[in-house]
Amino acid sequence: MKKIIAASLVAGLFASTGVFAGGATTPTAKQLVDGYLSFRAGDATNINLAEQFAVTAIQGRTGFVKNNFESTLSANVAAGVSDLAGTNRFGAVAGSNKGYVVFTGSSVGGSVSQCGPQIAKTEALLAAKAVVTGTLNLANANGCGISTTP
Repeated sequence: MKKIIAASLVAGLFASTGVFAGGATTPTAKQLVDGYLSFRAGDATNINLAEQFAVTAIQGRTGFVKNNFESTLSANVAAGVSDLAGTNRFGAVAGSNKGYVVFTGSSVGGSVSQCGPQIAKTEALLAAKAVVTGTLNLANANGCGISTTP
């Protein structure tokens, strides 16, 4: 019985993510491309607010992502994705303007891990600043394109 109650509470949280994102807003349209797509640049003026996106798959279902979907990006987070249709690979990168680490993950290795060394505390926007095209490299299993040495 406890498992049923716990499962319904967790399901309720995911079902109502729009409520946590600040009420009824129209999701920002994003079209996936064959390559890198930024969901929020690290220097975005609204990075301190959660944002909803309506993501459209590459036409003709030719990319890794086959169906359109909606998502919510948490406040203070910058993110980007790479949909490489030719090699059937997908990856994501994310960092926070309050955190010191960038995270990447890919369909190649199937894991999410720290990418590169910690960002210095003196950097503006901290890890959100490092969420750029070159940070994500799908030739590597974890998708990290940053050198692992500080």
